Amino acid sequence: MSDPNETTDQIYAFCEAARGKTLGSLNVQDTVNHVLKTLDEQLTCHRVNSIVDIPQQLNLATDRSLFKAAINCLCAQAIQSMPRGGEVVITAVAQDQAIELEVADSRNEYVQSPRLCGNQEFQDETDALHPVYQFVAIHGGLVRTQNCPEGGVAFTIHLPLVKALRSAA
Repeated sequence: MSDPNETTDQIYAFCEAARGKTLGSLNVQDTVNHVLKTLDEQLTCHRVNSIVDIPQQLNLATDRSLFKAAINCLCAQAIQSMPRGGEVVITAVAQDQAIELEVADSRNEYVQSPRLCGNQEFQDETDALHPVYQFVAIHGGLVRTQNCPEGGVAFTIHLPLVKALRSAA
């Protein structure tokens, strides 16, 4: 197991490097659809249907590659968790001071206990969700993992707009 201080130092170094990148505005729906298109073969092979419910006018100031990596990571996790088929639903809403993006799936298993991870709570370097935590860290957001009432698991990314826009400046 790696040293937690070393992992935290690596995340902080990553955040500093990411802040130096040129951030731009991306259309959330178009970018999510692009990620799903790259996963089309896996979705078909595993008989996983995808549904995107994101307003067309929803934009986010962020680094496109980091956003795509986070969405790809969550979708890949969903596909792997549904070997006999299922559904992945990606939704996003703009709130007063934040954007919430959720990737929910219909897997048969459940998370043992819901988790809430903020920008100060980082996972082990080998964690499969590392790209998600990195993306959220640069925005000062949170990731909530919980069981869905209908079955399956939902990963909800909460990104404060003020911090997201400030990081773009």
